[in-house]
Amino acid sequence: MNPDLLTLRRFTAGVLYPPLGFQPVDINRIYTAITERYPYQSLQHLPDGARMANPDGDCFIQQTRMQVNESVTHFQLTKEKCVDIFEIIQEHLKVPQFITVGVKLVAFVPTKEAPMAAQFMEDRVLSSFAEKLDVLGEGRQGVGVRVLLHKDGIHDVRIEPFFSDLSQLYVELDVQHPKPFNDLAIVEDKIQAAYDYMFGPIKLLLAQF
Repeated sequence: MNPDLLTLRRFTAGVLYPPLGFQPVDINRIYTAITERYPYQSLQHLPDGARMANPDGDCFIQQTRMQVNESVTHFQLTKEKCVDIFEIIQEHLKVPQFITVGVKLVAFVPTKEAPMAAQFMEDRVLSSFAEKLDVLGEGRQGVGVRVLLHKDGIHDVRIEPFFSDLSQLYVELDVQHPKPFNDLAIVEDKIQAAYDYMFGPIKLLLAQF
């Protein structure tokens, strides 16, 4: 397993705020403004807001949150797009304060063939623990690790075989910053910090095995 092959595939960023009141016409205006720059092909009104979507991802605007989910080809472009969309929404809704910002990154490390990702976790990462798993019975597909850290936000790290394809290792980082703020400018820094943690400490952890 080569940690240099760690590749970011999915991106989610969201901010929470106190409940807002808005009308479908407000959503339509935001959709028009966003699609002038980004090709969301559909708009679905929801009981508490709306979802814009295209094959690469979607964007939610709701009474208590806005969130962008994207497949990642170039991280920098994805980050800039997310921040820009949040700023467009803020320009229209005039959110007075934000409660939480969260970032989730999903990356994969390919191995040569299945089930090498599962074997890596059992043989290299959790060898002493894996020996005791037989007591659970037959049919084990794999085991994983979850680490929770409170450091400049709450970092939730998961490393496990990708159970839909055991030739890949699944690495997820979910970072929550539950501290109120007023300026969306901090969101870009939090997104970048999550990326740096994925391709810094987490990659270094993988390299130790």
